[in-house]
Amino acid sequence: MMTSRSVFDRVIAQEKLDGDPLFGGKPGGLLSALVSSVGLARHSDSHALALRRLERSVNVRRKAGSTVVDVTAVTPDREMSVRIANAVMDGYLAEQAVGRGNTPSESAVPSGSRLETLQSRLKAAEQRYEAFRAQNLKPDDESEKQVAELSAQASAAEAKAGSLRSQLAQLQRAGRTLDGGGIPAMARSGAFGAAGYRYADARQLERDLSETLGPRHPDLVFARRRAAEAGRALEQTIGSRTRTITADLEQARSTAAGLKGRVDKVKKNLAVPAETASRLKELADDVEASRAAYQAVLARSYDASNQQRTDGPNARILSRAAMPLAPSGPFPAGILLMSLLLGLGLGVSLALLLELMAAEKESVSVP
Repeated sequence: MMTSRSVFDRVIAQEKLDGDPLFGGKPGGLLSALVSSVGLARHSDSHALALRRLERSVNVRRKAGSTVVDVTAVTPDREMSVRIANAVMDGYLAEQAVGRGNTPSESAVPSGSRLETLQSRLKAAEQRYEAFRAQNLKPDDESEKQVAELSAQASAAEAKAGSLRSQLAQLQRAGRTLDGGGIPAMARSGAFGAAGYRYADARQLERDLSETLGPRHPDLVFARRRAAEAGRALEQTIGSRTRTITADLEQARSTAAGLKGRVDKVKKNLAVPAETASRLKELADDVEASRAAYQAVLARSYDASNQQRTDGPNARILSRAAMPLAPSGPFPAGILLMSLLLGLGLGVSLALLLELMAAEKESVSVP
């Protein structure tokens, strides 16, 4: 955000950088005017050029583990560097202020009198509802208690019927498996007692012997006979339990239906006249509408008050930019000295090279 286009546009406008030669502006000298008049000058967008050079000049760095941000600007002019750094910080704060300006104004905040009016309206609606209900609805405590008890008994009967239906379905699946010559899963789980275990063991023994013995072997014939006897015993057990559970299921269904009928009968005796029920519904709707209006205005008031408390600037300038005591680059005298030393070294090297080449040429030309 601090190095965004909107902030830099503010800096360029404030410091007039699009006309500064250091940032791409056209110099105002005689030579520049002469070059422009003959059409040799290259036309470019001064604002875009200033923006590009400003992006290179400004550096924003956040300190590790802190929310403090350092803003530095590097230009050939120390005073301009200070002005640009300060302008960047000022532009950032100005952009934040513009963003906060989109929040609702204080005139949109509901006043306290509006809340008091809605609260009074809600209380009046609640009082009308309670008064009408107390006057026209005189519940019979004994009947309501009876309805609650009968409803609980009906729910228990329905739950029992559901459990019996599940058991009956399992028995039916076990019977189909037994008819197909398989071993029901319930036989191995002990659900059928000793009959299930005997059939499972006999059937498994028959399968094992059939893999190693011939079909007429006495042991295999005896194992088949035992498996058949165990299967008939298990079939009788499954049939007996199926009949018992079916009877219990019919009784549970009948009990649940009878209890529901009694609940409906008691509720009819407690029924409210249509006119009274209609009026009671109107009063209840009035209460809900008043409550919704009051809560909506209260929520807007709460949000507005929170916005006003947090509307202060969440960023501030700890210290303004200061002019550097010395240039950040190498000292000019040092650059001059290094240039002289480098030139001297190159000259000496070149002289030695020429002397060596001349000596080699003379040695070659001597007979």
